[in-house]
Amino acid sequence: MTPPRWMWWLCCLLLWTACAGPGRRTPRSYSQIAMDSATAGCLRSPACASQVGQDAILPWLSRAAVRAAEAAAVMRLWEAAEVARVEHVLVECAKRANLEVNDRMLGPGQRTTRAICEEQVVDANGRTVKRGVLLGNAKHAAALECVQQELGATDAGRFSLEPRYLRDAKTGRTRWLDPEEVARWLAAGQFFLLTGTIAPDVVLHALGNPLQIQRVYDFKFPCPVTNFPRWEPYPDGHPFAPKEQGQIYQQMLKSEQTPQLVSPNFGVTE
Repeated sequence: MTPPRWMWWLCCLLLWTACAGPGRRTPRSYSQIAMDSATAGCLRSPACASQVGQDAILPWLSRAAVRAAEAAAVMRLWEAAEVARVEHVLVECAKRANLEVNDRMLGPGQRTTRAICEEQVVDANGRTVKRGVLLGNAKHAAALECVQQELGATDAGRFSLEPRYLRDAKTGRTRWLDPEEVARWLAAGQFFLLTGTIAPDVVLHALGNPLQIQRVYDFKFPCPVTNFPRWEPYPDGHPFAPKEQGQIYQQMLKSEQTPQLVSPNFGVTE
């Protein structure tokens, strides 16, 4: 059967899109999204009823057109309504982490005070730090776990938690570092390899592409919680000193919007 005229135009458009840029092999986990649609079409068409899975391609579409469809699926971006939903999740996770950690580390129903935050304690590494630092670290971990639970099942591949980025000294471009590679460096004690890297808490990006960034968020847990959250300057001796975290995030990641802070009392702020 001769396909309808509109389908020929669609093929031409897809072929033109496929030829417009350099080819890129799509990981199977993402390409399967496009292939599922092709398979469904074949199940309804005697012309390719015997083809399934990765090889099931509609008879009037070339493989180049299918690759273009795959690329379109991979580059799916966050829409405004989705970003709003994510920000709601982030704020709720910050509130939950704040309450749960206070109950666990200070006692049921207890809340932070200036005296509690300034109290000197010894951490797990034997260092003397303010109690507010210990509370903040625990709340960060709890908030990130909450985000993974809330978003992981529905938005996998479209956001990253604590991704690490490095500015390439030779090219001036920002590189995304594979978490497994970073883990190997840490296990080998090669901490110097992380000098000049950043690791924002939550990054929303194109599907499967941590370098096409749309939004950047950092959890902040001021102590006491009534303090307004703010970006802290890097300490003396740090490669980014005296600039603030937010400035470096924006310079290196070039997100669509200024990096945002997320706190339990004030929600999402700049």
